[in-house]
Amino acid sequence: MFRILLIYSDYGRLGNRLHTHANSLAWCIANNYNLINLSFNDYAVLFESSPKHNSGNLHQNENFIFKSLSSRLFRNLLRRLLLSDKWVERLAWIIKQIRPTHNEMLDGADLSREINQKKINLIKHWDIRCTNSLKLHQNEVRDYLWPKKKFVASADKIINKLRSEYDCIVGIHARRGDYATYLDGLHYHSWESYSHWANQTKKVLENLGKKNVGIVICTDEESPAHITEVQSVFISTSKEIMVDIHLLSLCDYNLGPPSSFGTWVSWFGEVPRITLQKGLMIQSLKQFQISDKC
Repeated sequence: MFRILLIYSDYGRLGNRLHTHANSLAWCIANNYNLINLSFNDYAVLFESSPKHNSGNLHQNENFIFKSLSSRLFRNLLRRLLLSDKWVERLAWIIKQIRPTHNEMLDGADLSREINQKKINLIKHWDIRCTNSLKLHQNEVRDYLWPKKKFVASADKIINKLRSEYDCIVGIHARRGDYATYLDGLHYHSWESYSHWANQTKKVLENLGKKNVGIVICTDEESPAHITEVQSVFISTSKEIMVDIHLLSLCDYNLGPPSSFGTWVSWFGEVPRITLQKGLMIQSLKQFQISDKC
C-alpha cells in the first residue's frame, strides 16, 4: 500500500499555503498517511523541521516510494510532470486524482471517501478543509508549524516590551497593498477606518477595566505619520512576514480584514479576532471569536 497524499497547488501566499498544509497535515496524522506537499516546499524553510516533518513532507510510515518522491531531485521532476494534465491522465494506473465535489472546497469526508490506498493520491487544489481531523490533532499541527527560532525571538522581543508597558495588547493586521484591487477593493480600508476600529476596541476594553491598552499594527505598506505618532500605537517594522504573523498570534485580541493570514493568527495563537467590514462598529468583546479552523 502506498499511503501517500501528494499536493500540488501553488495558490496564494503564506496564509493560503498554511491553510492547505495544516488541514492536509491533520488528515494525514489522523489516517496514518505520508504527505508530500510540493506547494509548501518553499515556505517550509520558515518553520522548524523535525525528523517526521520537513520540506513540506510528513513522514508517517516507512515507504520506499515516499522517500524517493520526497527527495529534492524527484520533487522537481514531479512539479514538471504535474503541470501536464495529460501526463497525470496517462499515469492513472498509479496516480488517483482527488477533486472537490462541493463547489471549490475539498472537505475531509470527500478525501476519506475518495482516497485509494493502492495508488498515490493527488490533490491539485488549495481549499482543503479537514475540520474534524484538525480539531483532534491541532496541537500536533501547531508543533509541526512552529516558526523558526529567529522569527519567534524577534516577535517575543517586541511583545515582551509591549507587555512591560501595557495591560492589554490589541493586534491589527492592516492589509492594504493587494487589497486595493482584490474584489474591487471591498476589504481595502482607509487608515482612518483602522484608527476608528482601534479606538472603539480600546474603549470597550477600558469600560471593562483595562486602563492601559496598547495597539500593535502589522502592515504591508508604510504607515502614515498621523498613525505612527499616536500614543500607545506601535508599528511593527520587522519587514518579516513570519515575525508579524507570530507577533499577532501573541496579542490578546486581533482585528483585520477577511484573510487566511488573519484566520491563521487566531487559530494558531487561540486569539479572539474580529473580521473587519466597512461600516462595522465594535461595541462588545462578544464580537471577537477564536477561530476553530484555519
